[in-house]
Amino acid sequence: MNNPEVIYANLTGDSEPYITDSLCVNCEQQGKTTILLTKIPMFSNIIIISFDCEQCGYKNNEVQFGGEIKDKGIKLSLKVTEPQDLQRQIIRSEFCKAMIPELEFEMPSNKKSSINTLEGFLTNIIDDLSHDQSIRKYTQVQVYDRIEYIIEKLKEFKDGQGLPFNWIMEDPSGNSFIQNLNELQDDPQLKIQNYIRTIEELEDMGYSAENQKQENQQLKQQQQVITDPIHQGTEQIQAGGQNFNQSIEDSVKNESINIPTPCNVCKEMGENKMCTVTIPHFKEILIMSFNCGYCGFKDTEVKATGEISKQGKIIELKFENENDLCRDVFKSDTAKLIIPEIELELGTGTLGGVYSNVEGLLEQILTRLRDTNPFVGDSADDDYKKKMELFFLKLEEFKSGNSKFTLIIRDLVENSFIQNPFYPNKDNQVKITLFDRTPEDNDELGIDTMKTENYQN
Repeated sequence: MNNPEVIYANLTGDSEPYITDSLCVNCEQQGKTTILLTKIPMFSNIIIISFDCEQCGYKNNEVQFGGEIKDKGIKLSLKVTEPQDLQRQIIRSEFCKAMIPELEFEMPSNKKSSINTLEGFLTNIIDDLSHDQSIRKYTQVQVYDRIEYIIEKLKEFKDGQGLPFNWIMEDPSGNSFIQNLNELQDDPQLKIQNYIRTIEELEDMGYSAENQKQENQQLKQQQQVITDPIHQGTEQIQAGGQNFNQSIEDSVKNESINIPTPCNVCKEMGENKMCTVTIPHFKEILIMSFNCGYCGFKDTEVKATGEISKQGKIIELKFENENDLCRDVFKSDTAKLIIPEIELELGTGTLGGVYSNVEGLLEQILTRLRDTNPFVGDSADDDYKKKMELFFLKLEEFKSGNSKFTLIIRDLVENSFIQNPFYPNKDNQVKITLFDRTPEDNDELGIDTMKTENYQN
């Protein structure tokens, strides 16, 4: 049997690009286009295209994504406070628009992906805005003055002056990225939000949800029609590392609730499955899993039930042996996760709500960091690559039980949990500390703006 053709090559020094002759759009002479199909580790398949004309010196570089779009769109908000932030590596997909709200400036998507530093992006914007200024100066004076003001401010930002300012990217494909200069620590300057793209955004990217609906119409007619608005079943649900088709020592309710729900993407009816799981000696958690059979959109959430506690809670586990890998863990979406031995700190909501065991939680951390950091392959400097390789090696050792470590969960509310296998006896490996929330913590939870009385007015 012949080996399948390798389409995407790993980016190494031995990667061989494809070179072809192309017409130069500047001088209309023959130039060279170099194409490299590659895979950036921990990110995505990409196609790097570079054109060079030896006749007139014209050059052009382009990056295209060879993989699929993400399940959700992404909004990246970076607060630039120091010159070092200008050196952050940025991937901007062809569907991404960028904004600088301080200047009321918006750069729409241009159907061309690019990789550059923030300083490089600012330089390109300045060059583009300056292109026709000599003409506008005499034909559109007001427009000239406004653009000249933006150019001068952008030059200040590029030189590290006039800081801070905000750089915001909105990408419905979910393929854009801003580098965290210290990948293992929470980045207070970078806010990442995933959102459900609209059907208009999906169609703007060239995907037709309408066609998918028509193709599945016959299948829809063959399926059993759901007559009850809410019905019960025993279908398999995968969430938080747990298979809810199997008994977990009677902690799972006997039935899941299936609610037909309109899909947020294509508006067709999907199914939202919900069940509650009782964590012994803790509380009930709610598992919600939505699946659309028409456009393929999926979403899973794990939430703690009950009221918001008056205090936050810090849980500190001292790992001693392999048995600790089997401890049940629930990390809520309001919890920060810290492993001090490797200087790892993941902010609140980074992994969302997770119900698993210690080993499963470490696996999710490893997967998360590998999937969301594209600057660990040949695009990174040697020191950074060695640091990340050592980090992943240590995390693998923790996951296999070969090294001791400390797992700390800092939850703004008392919604996280680590199992005590010695209950009702004391667990000497776990330390629990309650703390008073700061005004900033309450603001993050939205407590100060909650209206609990006369809320209909």
